[in-house]
This record gives sequence, structure tokens and C-alpha cells, in this order.
Amino acid sequence: MGRGSYTRQPIMRHRKARINQKRPGGPSSFPRVTIGSLPDNVLLDIFDFCEKYPLQWWYALVHVCRRWRFIVFESPIRLDLQLECNANTLVKKTLDAWPRTFPIVIDESRSRLPLSGANIIAALEHHDRVSEIYLDTSSTVLKRLYRVMNKPYPVLTHLRLHISNSKSAPVLRDTFLGGSAPRLEYLYLSGIPFPALPKLLPFCHDLVNVHLWKIPNTGYVSPEAMATALSALTKLKVVEIEFESPASRPDPTNRPPSSFTRVVLPALTRFHFHGASEYFEDLVARIDTPSLIFISTGFFNELDFDIPHFLQFISRTQISRSFEEARLCFEGLIYFGVGRRDPPGAKEFQTALSIAISCRALDRQVACLAQICGKISPFLSNVERLIVTSYHVVFPDWKDYVDNPQWLEIFHAFSALQHMRIPPGLGEIIGSALQELTGESVMDALPMLRHLYLPPPFESTQQAIQPFISSRQRSNHPVTVRLTEMY
Repeated sequence: MGRGSYTRQPIMRHRKARINQKRPGGPSSFPRVTIGSLPDNVLLDIFDFCEKYPLQWWYALVHVCRRWRFIVFESPIRLDLQLECNANTLVKKTLDAWPRTFPIVIDESRSRLPLSGANIIAALEHHDRVSEIYLDTSSTVLKRLYRVMNKPYPVLTHLRLHISNSKSAPVLRDTFLGGSAPRLEYLYLSGIPFPALPKLLPFCHDLVNVHLWKIPNTGYVSPEAMATALSALTKLKVVEIEFESPASRPDPTNRPPSSFTRVVLPALTRFHFHGASEYFEDLVARIDTPSLIFISTGFFNELDFDIPHFLQFISRTQISRSFEEARLCFEGLIYFGVGRRDPPGAKEFQTALSIAISCRALDRQVACLAQICGKISPFLSNVERLIVTSYHVVFPDWKDYVDNPQWLEIFHAFSALQHMRIPPGLGEIIGSALQELTGESVMDALPMLRHLYLPPPFESTQQAIQPFISSRQRSNHPVTVRLTEMY
């Protein structure tokens, strides 16, 4: 036996003796406590710590014993008890077995099988208990739902209705939800025509999120009616409006006058729109959003973008102060985004404003982008970094796509730009445009540019931009080429 093992055992016995001396009666002096001896308030605290997902988490507790069942049923609000109706729920047999104080959640997304129409109808008939509805369904089932959902739903907080084929979707009338949903916080309608929506929204004072996606022509709501309806929602933080077709243009005879009082959405922080630019112009001319931190827009392939109200709208927000970096993406559509990295140097880019245009041809994309950059150039004066990306690996007939004046219009908007990334797929095209900046005009565009980043494969891009690099070198305003990614 080694020396270490010889001395360890006496020391450990000595430590145990000292511990037992500090505990009168020794280790066995503490009485055993069973869970059955815990008071009700302690058990309730323990139940409250349980993971509350899935929604049936409490089923096991109420089947342990009569006491636990009583404790759980006496605290439905604190424990957030809910009854879930999915494809596996026999609604007519189970709902009446539980206390009527429990709210009902109708959720098709938590099951692999769709809810049957009979199950949905049976649950919706308890209109005073339904708190959340999440349904992806057919037009046939929706027609049956509308007949049931013409009563008020006083405890409804979340409503999500989605239909894939909006052409066959029935139109929601002003009797939907009985014309009132006082506790509704989340509204998501996709492919659902609801022209009477402006009549419902003023009676939904708790709304925080409004998502209106794939609005069909049969569900058109005018910009004036939309702005008026949204003005009643003082808690509203997120608005998303997407039209299905370019036919969503407003009546040109009903444009806002030159001077009128705009409605204020005080809590709105995020705003997304996709549709005709004329509709968007009319809508933003009527609203003010002092708390806005993010706006994304998407327009159809249009020949001309006349957006003076959009520019004024941006100037009335705080987001224009955060434009430090821009991104241009050429793929199936043209995407333009500006924002910042917070803190500076962080990997994550925070977009504050984005614009997407649905057009595929590269020459059309460049023409649209030149228009946009020219119109919002006052807000790009502080942008120092520009990242250009393209999912096109190469343009074999790239000379047919080149319109150097339009590319230079884009670059003219970035007067403070210092760093720019050029993708391989557009290297020769952009390089051809930059070759126009020679001699006395070499500083006409990108006067502050200091670094060009060329990710691999960079051989053709490097060759295309060499005349521009040489011209800047001769003008004593050199540009350094880095054969790497920008970040």
C-alpha cells in the first residue's frame, strides 16, 4: 500500500466525523419529505416550471391523483392550460369532458394529417372558448367555416387562415367573426379575399401583427380604406401586405391631395409590402411611422417607378440614418438592400430598407436598379460598403447585357463608397462599365473608392477592371484590389 493511500482513509473519516458533529443527531436527523406532503402552493410552483409544450403537457398531471387534478384545474390561467384540437382529437367526445374555462386551440400544423371539416366545425361552434386558429385548408372547407364563424369570438387571440388556390376561395363578408374580435393579437390571411377587412380592424384594438398575403383581386382594399383601418390599431408593430397580381393598382382619380392630415401608427416597427408601386405610393402618403426600423418592398416588373411619396415617407422615419452598407443581388429578381452592422465589424448585416423587383432579364434588372438608386441617392450618401452578388455563374453573351451609362448611374449614387465586392458572374460586365471612367472623368463616379474585393474565380474580373485600376493610379487616387471575399 502506497503512502498516499495509507493517509487518505483516516483523513476522510476525520472529515466525516467533523461534519456529523456539526449536525446534531447525525445524518439521519433530517426527516424524509415525500411529494405528497408538499403544500398545494409548492406543487403549483413545481407544475408551473414544467415545459408547456406540447399543449397537452398537463394531461399526465391530472391523471396522477384527485388532488393534483384539483390543483391544476384551479389555476388554468397561471398554468396556461389549453385544449388542442388536431387531426387526432375526437372533438365532440372530449371537449365537454374538460372544464369550460379552458380555451380551445384549433391547430392543423401540429399533426401530419389535416383536420376533418366535421372536427373543425365542432370546435368552432364553441365560439366563446376558441382562442387560437391555425388552418391550411381548401375552399370547400372554408365555405363551411364561414357559415359557423359569423359569431363573435371574444377570446380569440390568434387567427391564421391559408388557402393554396385563391381563385376558388370564397369571399369573406363583413359578418365574419361577428364583425368584432376584441382580443385578437395576430392576424394572418393568405389567399383569402376579404374586402370587408377595414370594417373589422377598428374593432380589433389589441392587434400587434397583421399579415395579409397573396391578396387576390376579389379581396382588393383601397389604400385610403387600408390606412384608415390601420390607424385604429395603436399597438400594431408588424404589417405585411402582399398582392397576388399587378392589378392591385388604385383608382388614379382618388389619389391623396397635396396637403392632408396623415394617420400615425405609433408602435409600428416593421413594414412589408409587395404589389404595384402606385398602390404603395398612395398608402405611404397617408401614414406616419415614427418607430419604424425596417421596411421591405417588392414591386412587379414596371417600366417606370415614380416614388416621391416613398422618399418623403423614408425621410420621416429613423431608418435612413442607419444606411452604412448596401447589397445588390442579381438572380430571378433584382434585390437592393441597405442597412448597417451593429456593432461595426459584426458578421451579421441588419437590413433597414430593401427593394425587390420581379424581373429576370439582366438588362431590365440594371435599368430598374438605376432608376431606384437615382431616386434614393440622397439616402445613400453615407454608404461605405457595397456587396454585389449574382447567382448567375457566368454570362456567355455578356456584351449583349452591357449598358454602361446605366451601370454608371448606379455607381454615381454611392458618393461615399470605399469598399466594393464584384462577383465573378458580373465581373466582365461591371469591369466594362468602369472602363468608361478614364482620363478626366475617372473621378466622376466612386470618388472615395479604396478597395475592390474579387472572390474566386477572379481571373476574368481582374483583367476586366485593370484599365480602371490603372486610371485611378495615374490620378493619385489608387484602388487596392483584394483577391478575397469582403467578409
